[in-house]
Amino acid sequence: MVIVYESKTGFTRRYADMLSEKTGIKAFSVKDISRIDKDEEIIFLGWMKVGRIQGLNKLREYNVKVVCATGTARTAEPDTETVMARNHIENIPFFYLRGGCLPLKELRGLDRIMLSMFVWMLKHRKDKDEETIEAIDHIENGFDGVKEENLEPVLEWLKKTNL
Repeated sequence: MVIVYESKTGFTRRYADMLSEKTGIKAFSVKDISRIDKDEEIIFLGWMKVGRIQGLNKLREYNVKVVCATGTARTAEPDTETVMARNHIENIPFFYLRGGCLPLKELRGLDRIMLSMFVWMLKHRKDKDEETIEAIDHIENGFDGVKEENLEPVLEWLKKTNL
């Protein structure tokens, strides 16, 4: 069994490294997928962008046993069932791990443009709730929600399945 991850800003990689340290399972970037046998069992971790788990499609021909997705929201958005359907995750466990984001001023290119527009839309909502205000703050100022305890459900699943 191996851990394979897709990480853009380092938050997902930190989870992969933590999981590797706690389990003794080697972690590989999805960029190194050619080094992994197609029959090897895989724990996949990827970051979410508009409900799509980045890097997952690169592993469709591999033996993915569990999928973990990271994002800045408190829970998978728009919800777990939609994320699973949107990413064609059937018959395998899915876990959401709260990750993080860099401050808007540190982003470049299309990511910065898209998130700037998103923040503008959030700021102009008439009915801002606590989560909306939190999202604005996280995008503008950055956020780090990576915590070892967030991996507990994944570790419990691994213990139960004896993989």
